[in-house]
Amino acid sequence: MNKRMIVLIALVVAVVAVPASAETLEVRGNVVDLDPGGAQPYLVWNAANFGAFWYDLDDNLMTEELTITAGTLSMWDRTIDEECLIYQTSPVYQQYEVNRNEGLTVDGDTGYYLEGWMAERYVAINGKADTLCKLLVEFEDDDNETLVEYKPWNMTGGFALDAQIGLEGTNVLLVLSKNGSELDSEVVSAGEVYTYTTNIGGESDVPVFSCYVDAIYIVNNTTQVKYVFLIDDDVLEIETGDEFGIMEATASSNYINLSNKEDTVDLGAGNTEHIMGNMYFRTADNDGTGEDYRLRFYPFVEYTEPGTYKVRGNVVNLVGAQPDLVWNAANFGAFWYDLDDDLMTESFRIEANSLNGIIDDRSVDKMNLSYATHPVHQTYQLWENEGLLLSGVDNRTHYFIEGWMGEKYVAINGMADKLTKLLVEFEDDDTETLYLGKKWNLSDGFALELVDIDDTGNKATLQLHKDGVPLTDSLKCINTGPGSTRQDRVYTYLKDVAGEDNIPIFSCYVVAVFKGDISYVQLMYVFLIDDEVLEIETGDEFGVMEATASTNYLTLANKKDTVDLSPDNTEHIMGNIYFKTANDTSAIRFYPFVERTIGGEEPTPPPETIPAKDTDHDGVPDVWDADNSTTPGYWVNSDGIGRRWGDMNGDGKLTSVDALMILQAAAEKINL
Repeated sequence: MNKRMIVLIALVVAVVAVPASAETLEVRGNVVDLDPGGAQPYLVWNAANFGAFWYDLDDNLMTEELTITAGTLSMWDRTIDEECLIYQTSPVYQQYEVNRNEGLTVDGDTGYYLEGWMAERYVAINGKADTLCKLLVEFEDDDNETLVEYKPWNMTGGFALDAQIGLEGTNVLLVLSKNGSELDSEVVSAGEVYTYTTNIGGESDVPVFSCYVDAIYIVNNTTQVKYVFLIDDDVLEIETGDEFGIMEATASSNYINLSNKEDTVDLGAGNTEHIMGNMYFRTADNDGTGEDYRLRFYPFVEYTEPGTYKVRGNVVNLVGAQPDLVWNAANFGAFWYDLDDDLMTESFRIEANSLNGIIDDRSVDKMNLSYATHPVHQTYQLWENEGLLLSGVDNRTHYFIEGWMGEKYVAINGMADKLTKLLVEFEDDDTETLYLGKKWNLSDGFALELVDIDDTGNKATLQLHKDGVPLTDSLKCINTGPGSTRQDRVYTYLKDVAGEDNIPIFSCYVVAVFKGDISYVQLMYVFLIDDEVLEIETGDEFGVMEATASTNYLTLANKKDTVDLSPDNTEHIMGNIYFKTANDTSAIRFYPFVERTIGGEEPTPPPETIPAKDTDHDGVPDVWDADNSTTPGYWVNSDGIGRRWGDMNGDGKLTSVDALMILQAAAEKINL
């Protein structure tokens, strides 16, 4: 029974209708690693230790909290029982930026109410927790937008703002529209606030949009606006009994509580359990031979919308003397982490007493900020899943991973100071179908081409390209036919880089070869690293940090520069890593963060050569189907010939003979 061939055919048909999936970003909360010998305490995630939850650093405001009741879990009990997982949120007052900076009001109001809801920022209409609108735009401090006359500014959510300057240049007509239809217009002078209100969610005169007209320039027909505020006019009204994922709501105007009233949560090894919205739990897959079996997991939120996201580490709120402050992958979601094996390599440290909240000492002196990383052993998926080896290299079963400034790198031959980016790594059942004469664009200029399939349909010739140029010694013939072994199906491309010989740049496993009207191969366990290597030497500088390098480890410290954590400061440390400090003189409150960007989705055009028609809906396109009348629910082979599930001898009946064949196959006496 060729299960992989069936899966392949189903994927080929599906790709006709499914666009390319968007890039995703996972923002995780603090990792839980339960002590096998101890009782589980209350487990609580909020904005201080879960970077996806909404947080106002300046005012230390947070509203969301996710809790697992104490005693629910143990090493041997991985189930969160009903009503033991609780999510809470409530509205908090937020001052309008125009009031904070200019002393002006929005339709008479000095502020509004914010509420984090399933890791997104909402406005609670008139402070009601159960009546929410998305906060679409909020300008801060010096943010501004210049409006060109008769050229509408497209904001978001279909909203647009147009400006038409009066004849004398002392005022401007602002026109607000949504989806091309005008909502409101008003003549406003420089130094005034324009506000659009409407009735939504059963509430009257709700401010949906406001802005401050900072300047009008008749010379070039432009208007500058500041303190823009925009909420969606589509309202989410939450009622008691409403369900969100596995959670059920208890709602009032003051708070929202959700709990798993009717569903348990399974934290079994390797599980990814959906909670609500884009929020999940992920559990370590560590119940195999030689693994630690510990219950290790974390909550995370998955983002797919294009944009720039801030991935922050645990928040520090310092009012007195400062202890040793350490961030690693367990409490800083930007650092690389392998949950299954509990592997992490990066740590970020501020030495104790570098800062002091009592005397307002906000400067991290030289040598008091350090960053350290090192390589760790990682098994190739090819070896882990199939017991097969890469060809022509010493480390045929494993490589070395090293987190470096919040990115995942490969340490060449386990050398901490020779790093290259890990571009592609397929896991478990990930597959790719490559068609004859086509190139698969992998990443960073690399592409794999299926050059030829021989007449027998057993041998496939593959070649790796970079920037459109075939790579030397990358043309290889893979034999899957009679007399070949599974090891013969492994393609490996080696190259000498950074003074190291025979480094595996690319490898894959050829699962299947098909030659016909449409010819292709199916690939698994794809692995690709860049052939450009970052070589780090002692004395190299990265931002304010200077390196001390060896083959075993890398340490960086602020040897020449102090780090300023003054109020409202964003201080660059190195690479994409920063410290953000609250605009608050009463405490030293800050966090490290990394910015991640998701690009826009590009739809995949349907391949012209893939036949979509499948008359009997058995998963095999008609062009390959030897029987277009398969009974619904029957198992089919790669030729589309079907039979009932359990009918092992194909006689159309379910008898004791079939049961005997199944038992013999289970005992490995026969192959099915």
